[in-house]
Amino acid sequence: MFFEELSDSFEDPQSNELQIKELIHQALLDSIPGQFTKHPDYPVYCNRTEYLIHSQNEGLPLFPQTFPEVLLNWAGMDSNTVWTKEDLLVIDLETTGLGRGGILAFMIGLGYYEDDKYVVEQLFLPEPDAEINSFDRLMELLEQKSVLVTFNGKTFDIPVLESRFMHNQLWINFRKKEHIDVLHIARRLWRKKAPSCALETLEYYILGQIREKELDIEGSLIPQTYFQFLINGDPEMIRRIFIHNQHDVLNTASLLAFICEHIEHPVHSGLDYRIDYHAVAKLYQSQGHHHITKHILEELIQQDILSPDIVYDLGMIYKKESDFDRAESCFRQGAELNDVRAIHELVLILENKRKNYPEAIDVCMQLYQYLSWSYPQNPKKLEDAQKRLSRLQLKLDKAAILTTKTPR
Repeated sequence: MFFEELSDSFEDPQSNELQIKELIHQALLDSIPGQFTKHPDYPVYCNRTEYLIHSQNEGLPLFPQTFPEVLLNWAGMDSNTVWTKEDLLVIDLETTGLGRGGILAFMIGLGYYEDDKYVVEQLFLPEPDAEINSFDRLMELLEQKSVLVTFNGKTFDIPVLESRFMHNQLWINFRKKEHIDVLHIARRLWRKKAPSCALETLEYYILGQIREKELDIEGSLIPQTYFQFLINGDPEMIRRIFIHNQHDVLNTASLLAFICEHIEHPVHSGLDYRIDYHAVAKLYQSQGHHHITKHILEELIQQDILSPDIVYDLGMIYKKESDFDRAESCFRQGAELNDVRAIHELVLILENKRKNYPEAIDVCMQLYQYLSWSYPQNPKKLEDAQKRLSRLQLKLDKAAILTTKTPR
């Protein structure tokens, strides 16, 4: 539509291609704040937005106050290095498809910290031939920054950039950069708490952000919208892609800052209902910080935050420490929550440590019944429970015989 209107203003649109391009460029300038680069042939359209990091993004932190050691270890970064917010470069692409090969990154969203500001830069291709020129600014920032921050960038954004750099006969080793993929740590922290770990889902359930549908655009519509722009030159829907991408770059930084603030131990800001602290405890446990794991789980129980996973994992820690009294207490709580793992561990303690065969039989019967009612059934576990019942009955009978034979 827009392109057709422009074409109608010339007697021979093909001979006036340059004038049409200039009019389309002017339409971009009129619709979206920004400016064109000084590349003579195929300039890139650039938008720059600044946010004061001390003001917060709608109540959310815009930069990490600290980088917890547990996060650095998880990301494979040197925890002895002093990392600062100035080391970070957030990258988010808008592309012509969802595959890795044969697609074009027509918008590169970049976020970085400059003095007391968080800066979002967006590099947009008014035409595909401008692609190689869009890499100039990206490479400049890559030379300055040492840590990439993405959301699913290890799987998507970085492979796409590698492919496009190779296509344009350019080389840069993205893999040498430190890389925090926020999606991966988000999955560890919220896969049991949020319906999904898509960025917009986490924005809503964790960050409390709701995108305005009238201004934003569905991610699935972005590729075809860019193709439509190439056909008709209308910048209106492109403006929505700028807004969508800016939200992505902004909220990726906010989510990282939120994670850094709440997984550090001890928690300085108090327990937050948005955080799955059991997942945080498991993160510390995966790195061998068992004392921190234990402390987090104990604090959760003290706060009456109970779940089968919390009481079972704490019970197992106590069991490894040979603190069978506390382990038994945890497994009893788990049994009340119908956790088959806790019931099984309780049977073991009653049988092997307490020699309380009558109660062990009762609890084992509870375990057998629970397994029988479960769907789908696990024949192996049912068989093991039946064998344990038989063994416990033999031990009880033997103990009774020994008691009978013991002289008074």
